[in-house]
Amino acid sequence: MRLIVRTAAWAVVLGLLILMLVPRVQVPGPEQYADKVWHVVGFLAITLSLQVGPLWRNRLGAALLAVLIGAGVEVAQDFVGRDRSLMDLVADAVGAAIGWGIAPRLAPLMDWLERR
Repeated sequence: MRLIVRTAAWAVVLGLLILMLVPRVQVPGPEQYADKVWHVVGFLAITLSLQVGPLWRNRLGAALLAVLIGAGVEVAQDFVGRDRSLMDLVADAVGAAIGWGIAPRLAPLMDWLERR
């Protein structure tokens, strides 16, 4: 079970990185806000995945790493024909903060998964 969960967590992180680094992707929803909502959701998922999948369950470390990944993606987007955006990074940080905040509620599930 642990291998399946960690593989799924890595797939979430890598899949979202690919989506953020391919040329322009149209996101569903009202154009003005949809992109930021997807950034929040994506980095919430990345933060939680970092806590489940890789090597540690340090909430703050996972949230900070997620924000660092977001900053790296924003810089890298210049090289793939996408625009760098400070507001995207802010939305990434909001998603990471939400992930940091709700992680204690998921601790019993994470403990159960570790025991399997």
